[in-house]
Amino acid sequence: MTNLGTSVSERGQHASAGALSEFAASGVPVASQRAALTALIAAKILPKHADAPEIAAGRAQLLVQALESTSPSDQLLAIAESIRLGQVVKRWAGEIAKQLEPAFVDELPPMQLLTDADDRLNLSRACAQMSAKWLPRYLARSIASEETGEKARGEMIAALLARVGSLADALDDVATAFAELELSTEAPGETVARRLTRTLSALRESLVESDLEAGPDVGKALHRMIAGSLGGSRRPQLDKVQLDLSRESLLTVHDIVRTRISVVSDPDVYRVVEYCRQLCGGASWPPTLRKPLERLITDVTEALLLLGRQGQRDQLLLAQLDVLTNYPERARSLGRDLAARHPELPEDVRDWLENGRVRVARQASASATEAASSNADESIGLALQGTRRARLLHQSLFESLKASLEIYEPALIPTTKELFDLVQVLAVQMENAASLRGLDLYGTPGESVEMSAKFFNVVGDAPRQQMIVRQPAVVRRRADGAIGDVVTKGLVE
Repeated sequence: MTNLGTSVSERGQHASAGALSEFAASGVPVASQRAALTALIAAKILPKHADAPEIAAGRAQLLVQALESTSPSDQLLAIAESIRLGQVVKRWAGEIAKQLEPAFVDELPPMQLLTDADDRLNLSRACAQMSAKWLPRYLARSIASEETGEKARGEMIAALLARVGSLADALDDVATAFAELELSTEAPGETVARRLTRTLSALRESLVESDLEAGPDVGKALHRMIAGSLGGSRRPQLDKVQLDLSRESLLTVHDIVRTRISVVSDPDVYRVVEYCRQLCGGASWPPTLRKPLERLITDVTEALLLLGRQGQRDQLLLAQLDVLTNYPERARSLGRDLAARHPELPEDVRDWLENGRVRVARQASASATEAASSNADESIGLALQGTRRARLLHQSLFESLKASLEIYEPALIPTTKELFDLVQVLAVQMENAASLRGLDLYGTPGESVEMSAKFFNVVGDAPRQQMIVRQPAVVRRRADGAIGDVVTKGLVE
């Protein structure tokens, strides 16, 4: 026994001294080394006395078992314990991982041969440090087979995401593993659904930390992972199991679109939502799922707004509002509210949001007639600006001018009054003509308004959020009085 062993005995810790001998002894089972290492860690022998000969001998024994053991479970346990030793004596971690690389040339035995979840966690940490080609499928099978070791499952998922080209690839691997999973439980549907729920929960935690891109068809891959794993006799029957899985599925979709903005407007990414609704009965959503549903409604409306600002419409994406709400009226209301809050959207997009569909185009002859008539709208709008300005001048000038004429040129009073009356008549007629064409002015000269590229051009090169109107925009009023298309942009500075 070394001085370390003697000092331990002198402190009265005979059990620790025995553990040191057990850990260092040649030919002891790996399980015995595991128990000895646990005792040494509990007695705080490590990492302070990591350089003792007994520790070095035990470490070497674990490496031999990891590389040469003919027992699959002993090999896995030796790898896990080597990693645990590196977790305690951190300066050894990199060296231990390098020494273990030969053990990963060929695929390891199934991780579930280790019955302790902490051992599977440490084996997962070992996998996370390797780069063998077989690891993604191995990790996916381990994820699907994991029962309740949530730390181990989380480590497996993080390792999987670090070894695939995209999130879609990872989901495809896990979907395949769940589809091939063989179960002997009395309720396989409940078992698979619970594991899927735990897998999604762990996946959501990793999504935020991972920079992995979404990849093509990520929505289809997620749908296959959930719906494909629960086909036939595997459909869960318990309400709580169905609700838990649906909640995690909805939240997973939300986390995907909020961390991978490129897919927020892809209708397929929301495909699993409809399956979850069917899983919960199909008729309507349970009240307990209101919060995740509202999050997804926000995601979809933001995606519709993003597309709308580019003049694009996606009917399949708009239809997701029908899936996410219990009543079609709520879905239409959401579309109308979105159109009302964003008058800067093109009119065809706003009309689509309000009606829930693209209207059939008018006949060519009617369209041609309208196009010809609209050519005069800009001139009418500019004339409308002039007449409103003239009416303002009329109100401010007539009385003062009349008083002056009464003193200096009384004979001009009737002609001047006729001229001002004519201005009033022309102004009324111009207002009527503009009204027939649905034209109006947006903005008043001198008024401070929020800058909107839809309505105004900027005079100068210093645009700001609030600017002063120099010339109002000519706009078209809709039947409900709301502002529609812009005929001629105004000027602000």
